[in-house]
Amino acid sequence: MLNLLRLGRITADSSLEEQAARTSRAFFENVKQMPSAYTQLMVAIDYALGPSYEIVVVGDSQANDTREMLKAIHGRFTPNKVVVFVPAEISSPEIRRIAPFTSQQSSLDGKATAYVCVNYNCRLPTTNIDTMINELEGSTIT
Repeated sequence: MLNLLRLGRITADSSLEEQAARTSRAFFENVKQMPSAYTQLMVAIDYALGPSYEIVVVGDSQANDTREMLKAIHGRFTPNKVVVFVPAEISSPEIRRIAPFTSQQSSLDGKATAYVCVNYNCRLPTTNIDTMINELEGSTIT
């Protein structure tokens, strides 16, 4: 279920999220009787209930600012997130086909740029790591 949810968020394919919801319904009675036996399913349900984040980072894969931005994301415990990296140095990266919602997201002034999104609603892009982390921690998300 968790994999379906994550793939659904990465690809913006709602049918995968619907499939995940059917999975939770299929096991509902079992989980109700013994929730401790279904810990991963409970993690997936938590992810589904949200909030969950889609984070798109657009930047040069060899640049220090891109590495620092990705390091900052991965250095924080935020279990309900997916991270999509779009290499700016490639004109048509494969990830744009897999995650079509990234097609309008670009690097600002050639710098690593983060788009923090909740349910595909993205905040303004930022090149500032602290701003990105604040958005990810929910301080600017309504």
